Amino acid sequence: MVHALTQIHRAIRPDGIVVDLRPDRFAGPRQPRPQLPRICWASNGRERPQGTLDKTPENLQRHRAATRAVKRIVQRGLYRLEGAETFQFRYHFQTLGVFEWRLRTVWKDSFLRPSLYRRLQALQQRSRTGHIVVIEPVRLSILRKR
Repeated sequence: MVHALTQIHRAIRPDGIVVDLRPDRFAGPRQPRPQLPRICWASNGRERPQGTLDKTPENLQRHRAATRAVKRIVQRGLYRLEGAETFQFRYHFQTLGVFEWRLRTVWKDSFLRPSLYRRLQALQQRSRTGHIVVIEPVRLSILRKR
């Protein structure tokens, strides 16, 4: 990521802006535990927490490296951090089958613990009107070229 931000620095105009939008696993480079997406069961207008969506160690290493890279590039003086904001992004899945498809095809570095999978199965069987919500912590950082 440092290499990419360096190359972007060469390509954009003076005072240009780079927007870094990604999951906020590690707010700081030394944060000991990652912020994992929360999984909730939504029904009757309420979201009830069920657990977290786990990530592979390789995925978490890439996220930690990206956090360090942004910090490093700002310290080197190539960019100035104009601002940063965190927010919760919600993914809605009408069925466990649709959620499983997403895990197999898009979120390949994510997995459900078997106990959480069984809990979601049971909730889906009991409530045909409920659905799964994955709440992802996201960080948006604005970097201005110096």
